[in-house]
Amino acid sequence: MTYEIPELLKKHENLIQSTFRYSNEIHFKREETKPWDSKLGGCPYLKSSEDYPTDADRNPMLFLAQINLADLEIIDELPEKGLLQFFVANDDLFGLEDPIHVNYIEDYEENEEHLVKKHPYENEEYKRNLPFSHSGKMYFTLREMPMSSSLNLFGDIFMNKLSEVEYEKLSDDCYSCDSRIGGYPYFVQHDYIGFDESDFLLLQLDIDEECGIMFGDSGNCVFSIPKDALKNRDFSKVVYDWQCC
Repeated sequence: MTYEIPELLKKHENLIQSTFRYSNEIHFKREETKPWDSKLGGCPYLKSSEDYPTDADRNPMLFLAQINLADLEIIDELPEKGLLQFFVANDDLFGLEDPIHVNYIEDYEENEEHLVKKHPYENEEYKRNLPFSHSGKMYFTLREMPMSSSLNLFGDIFMNKLSEVEYEKLSDDCYSCDSRIGGYPYFVQHDYIGFDESDFLLLQLDIDEECGIMFGDSGNCVFSIPKDALKNRDFSKVVYDWQCC
């Protein structure tokens, strides 16, 4: 699935196509998952409960998502295999003002007998701060997408090269909501992190009815990482932001 450039914008086709990136769009289903599956919430891949990440005060963090990298297509920047796990502080701000933890597990085993089967901290208090009502399994669809109109960089590239009508049309078409890995993020309010060509969208979680995803009032979250750090598998450089209306 690729963005079809409308007739109004055909004369800018080369410019628009120069911004194209591959994205794996995420679809959710409320299904049981294996420990190594791509998933929203539930129990992450753990060999021991002692491996579960905690914050500075030793409180268990919120487990948002796990990506099995073998499930993804045409994302050259990412490792070909392994699991990526996303944790944030357990508070009513979904960890916005606290350090996050992105864990990369290069080698994992597909033997449930050796793994933790139930989330060690998932009680009612833990669930209260989750930005979704149901855990679920992730499925992916490959898409080639143009740059998101919510980026600061979008205006820098297109504003002075398109007419007002053309710019408005492209901006409307490049409303890049939905959950994804790769491609471009969508910022509900403003691109405060200054996402640009040197950055990679590691994960975006957006509004979803199947699993009830909602950050604040009609909001979403973004995990971004510099491509150089990703190449070196330095996930300490991940930047996390969530915004709502």
